[in-house]
Amino acid sequence: MSYAPRILIVDDEPEVRAFFEQTLSDDGYYVTAVGTARHGLRALSDEEFHVVVLDLSLPDGDGLEVVRQIRGEHPHLSILAISGFMVGDMPTIAEAAGATATLMKPTIPWELLNTVYRLLDPSFGWMGRSQGQTAGS
Repeated sequence: MSYAPRILIVDDEPEVRAFFEQTLSDDGYYVTAVGTARHGLRALSDEEFHVVVLDLSLPDGDGLEVVRQIRGEHPHLSILAISGFMVGDMPTIAEAAGATATLMKPTIPWELLNTVYRLLDPSFGWMGRSQGQTAGS
């Protein structure tokens, strides 16, 4: 038996948030998308998620501090930190703050899906629609 993992997207850019939401939901994930750190933290206290896709440049909170807060409250949750400024030491800094993985914005659908899939525990039995198609080839 397989079920769809729950993904929380926290990004203040409506177009990026919609792109991530569409890409992940089209692959079969259950997606909740919000535009602020405050709404993201509230969603995490209200529901259980398997992965958080978190923009590090939010208008209402320092992204690295949000990563630290999420990690402190949800130590086993996978956090994918994303940013248009993911250059130089930023991936290392984000991972030191508690991010499980990082991605540079903009990204392409395949890169987002592949990264999220790698963050999920393989014992979930989830392949995703695109992963399942690839595996059957």
